[in-house]
Amino acid sequence: MTGLGLTRLVHAIALTFAIGSIYFVAARLSLALLTKPEGVAVFWPAAGVSAGVLIALGFHARWPVIFGTVAATILANLLGDRNIWGAVLFGLCNAGEAVLTAWLIERFYGPDFTLSKLLNMAGLVAAAIIGTATSGIGGAIVFRFFHNSATPMWTTWEHWFASDGLGIIAVAPLVIELASAARDRPPLNELLEGALTVAALALVSALAIFLRSDLLANVGPVAVLFAPMLWLAARCRPVFAAAAAFIVSLSIVWTTTFGIGYFGNPALSLEERVLAAQVSILLVTIGSLLLAALFAELRDKRRVAEAALRASETQRYLIETERLAALGRLVAGVAHELNSPIGISLTIASTLAQRCARFGHQILSGPVRRSLLAEFTDDNRDAANQLVSNLERAGELIQAFKQVAVDRSNVERRKFDLRVATEQIVASVMPGLPKPRGHLAVDIPSDVILDSYPGAYGQVLTNLIFNAATHGFADAPDGNMLIEAVRLGVAEVEIIFSDDGRGIPEEIQRHVFDPFFTTRRAKGSTGLGLHIVHNLVTGQLGGRITLVSAPGKGTSICMTLPLAAPSHAVGQTETSNTAG
Repeated sequence: MTGLGLTRLVHAIALTFAIGSIYFVAARLSLALLTKPEGVAVFWPAAGVSAGVLIALGFHARWPVIFGTVAATILANLLGDRNIWGAVLFGLCNAGEAVLTAWLIERFYGPDFTLSKLLNMAGLVAAAIIGTATSGIGGAIVFRFFHNSATPMWTTWEHWFASDGLGIIAVAPLVIELASAARDRPPLNELLEGALTVAALALVSALAIFLRSDLLANVGPVAVLFAPMLWLAARCRPVFAAAAAFIVSLSIVWTTTFGIGYFGNPALSLEERVLAAQVSILLVTIGSLLLAALFAELRDKRRVAEAALRASETQRYLIETERLAALGRLVAGVAHELNSPIGISLTIASTLAQRCARFGHQILSGPVRRSLLAEFTDDNRDAANQLVSNLERAGELIQAFKQVAVDRSNVERRKFDLRVATEQIVASVMPGLPKPRGHLAVDIPSDVILDSYPGAYGQVLTNLIFNAATHGFADAPDGNMLIEAVRLGVAEVEIIFSDDGRGIPEEIQRHVFDPFFTTRRAKGSTGLGLHIVHNLVTGQLGGRITLVSAPGKGTSICMTLPLAAPSHAVGQTETSNTAG
């Protein structure tokens, strides 16, 4: 046997012994109060021990639970007035009850079951009902044929069902929640508050249950316990409510068994006291655990909402940061591009001024030859032409940048020529791309007029261009890009942005539009670019977007936009214009 197998065997034996010991103590306490004449225990918290441990640890722990339960049941029954065969069969019924209850929980709720939801609490009650009802059939048969009971089998089944059902409902939640708290420990302040409240509730329950008074006779001890139970459920995790309910249930069982206090009133018959105790345990346990589950579910929903709000605020902050960074790159690119024509113009103007000054001195010095005048005229004409050409280039860049900047800062819709707007966007974006920039062609008809949001369209196109430059041409930065468009009927236009870059693997394609998804996070990418593209196209622009790509064969992104954007898009806020 390997070391790992030996360790598992030791753990299984230790778990079997622990379960058997606890089960035996609980069973002996229960056997102290038997119904007469059928001899069925009216409380069986041991059922909650086995079922709770198996639910908390998972169905893989079934064999230690089965062996521990069977052994403890046999020993507890043999110390009473039961025979060996009846004790063995009782043990099998008890073990089968725990296995069936835990199997139902794992089948419908999965592992790591907790009582932090109302549905989970309802599931535990339903599983307990099914498990105890099934084991009760076997128990009634064993009592009838192996214990020589003259009581009708239906009555025996009723007592078995009630005692085991109450045992699971009262004890199993404590075991389950203790295991949950061990996995996810409560903070120290909650631990202190819960422990103090449980201690205070134990004191209140002692006064309410162990003492007799006219007030308690009228209102009942359960009503006195409502306020601290409500506080515990509202402020702390369900484990504390489960602990409080267990303490109260144990107090009720103890006083009923030994005839003490409220539930030991000699004026009432044993049957009446037992019924009152069972109803009280049921009310306290179900009520406190349902309240605890309700408040826990509300706290979880609040935490989820707060986390979503924080994530939304973080995303807005990142998007704004990306937008400002993109604007900075755009300005830097345009400034760099303007530097050439303006610098050349400044040089030409400076040279022209020097020539004019020199020609003036020549005139003052004496007669000017015709050849010198012709040379001066030709030089001035060439300089003027170069000035006009370079200043026109600078003016075109400034106009394109101005129009794009106006569109980016304005969320209002307007009519615009798709080809003109695309050329302006390309002219303003290209200077900001890393060199070598590659080639970007525009093939769009001149008669496509959109009544839409040019700012949003500009953000989409900018993100696609930067995304292609960042990801598609990471290994070959001198690739080619193409923006083409074709009208679809009278209401739509199809715009295709394609590149001949390295393409996108199939396993990544389904995630490219997800927020914060990027394959270049270590190099500063945020993963917001294509997510923003998708949101703008499908939201503000009212269109559809698809992606087709293959490794080594480039990428094509097809956008189908209405010529008239939907009116509901008005007022949507702009987002980042940077690729991720």
